[in-house]
Amino acid sequence: MLIKLSEDMQHAVEVKVRNKIDETPVLDVNAAAEEIRLVFVERNVAHEDIAASVATFAAQCGYPVEFVALAPQRD
Repeated sequence: MLIKLSEDMQHAVEVKVRNKIDETPVLDVNAAAEEIRLVFVERNVAHEDIAASVATFAAQCGYPVEFVALAPQRD
C-alpha cells in the first residue's frame, strides 16, 4: 500500500525532479527516489512510496521517465 509523503519529503521530490529536468532528458525514477530515501532514511519510508511520488510528479511536469533496476540495498 502506497502512502502519502510528508510535506517536506514531497517538496524534496519536487525539487529533485525539477533539478533533474535540467540535467538529463529522461528521469531515472528509481535513482531519484533512492537519493531522496537516503536523505530521509531515519523515517523508514519505502523506496516504492517515494518512487511513486517521483513518477507522478514527473508525469505532471511532462518529463519522460524510466525505471532502471536498483542494486540490492544494504542498509
